Amino acid sequence: MRKVFVILALFMAVSITAQTHEILKHNGEKVLINYIKTDTNLIYFTNPNSSEEEKISTYAVQSLKEQSSGLIQVISSKVDINKGLVFLKDNEIAGLKKVATTSVFLGRPKGMSFNDLSVLKKRRLQEKANQKEALFVVITSETFDTIQADLYSY
Repeated sequence: MRKVFVILALFMAVSITAQTHEILKHNGEKVLINYIKTDTNLIYFTNPNSSEEEKISTYAVQSLKEQSSGLIQVISSKVDINKGLVFLKDNEIAGLKKVATTSVFLGRPKGMSFNDLSVLKKRRLQEKANQKEALFVVITSETFDTIQADLYSY
């Protein structure tokens, strides 16, 4: 009976430490998690004390360290504000901090195509994001002459 108890305790300890990872975020925060998977710019995990599945954007995570072996996997490098913005989808912002909400209005210039106007709106959006030191943009709505977006940072 004692052997069965020792073997069960050993399996429990191995399964707990095998899943434990440490996330290092770009803002310097370290978080212990139970890693599940990485899929399309998101990392899925559970907290060690909970079984509820959570997610975080790969843009918010610098590295993922496996606790049992010490193996470190680099997830993303920090985005440089001088190289431009990163346009994300609504579901890829988990773990990023919302800086502001902004909008751009250009009017209806005659003879300009929708694509050319869209490029101008995004360029103007980049200028506004640089003023607020935001690195990530999520476009919430876009019409012919107006674009609205949420700005995010680390």
